[in-house]
Amino acid sequence: MADTFVSEEVITDPDVKHFSMCHNQGCKTVAQLSLSDTQWAQISQHFQPPTTSAEQERRQIANAIAEFEQIVGVMTDTTHDKAGLFQAMGSYGQLDCIDESTNTTTYLLIMDKQGLLKWHEPMDHVNRGFFIFGWPHSSGAMREKAHSGNSDEPAEFAVDSWFEDNGKRPHIIPLSQWRSGWSPHE
Repeated sequence: MADTFVSEEVITDPDVKHFSMCHNQGCKTVAQLSLSDTQWAQISQHFQPPTTSAEQERRQIANAIAEFEQIVGVMTDTTHDKAGLFQAMGSYGQLDCIDESTNTTTYLLIMDKQGLLKWHEPMDHVNRGFFIFGWPHSSGAMREKAHSGNSDEPAEFAVDSWFEDNGKRPHIIPLSQWRSGWSPHE
């Protein structure tokens, strides 16, 4: 179960009525939030009808995370968060990959706790790269609950919101591909 967070202010056992959201780069600002029943219905409706495959559930998860970002963006004045970091660095409400990976992990934990995830489970956020050899990068992550394909290990995925503006669907890609330096721009 995912439980690694970058700030002691981040709620490690989040639920719909009590969770944290990081912003302002490096989790400098941590908002403590709660969703109304109407807001939660907007998010959870992305899981209807119930899916019959892990691949379909990944699309539902991406849509639900985009919805989370739209709702939470209004609550925290982060609706203008831009993709990446450099075009809006230093702007109030801008999220870096630490903020994005922490928030995505929180959203995955809430969806799992609410019983929406049938095929996947949250993982700790993941990292790639180093300052010495290139820019480091973090992402939310999840794994399939059941083994698939020919592998002995369950399939693992990066759930990366950083490459898109606030409220856009995150990229969900195989973790090994993400760790190799994957970018939607290449």
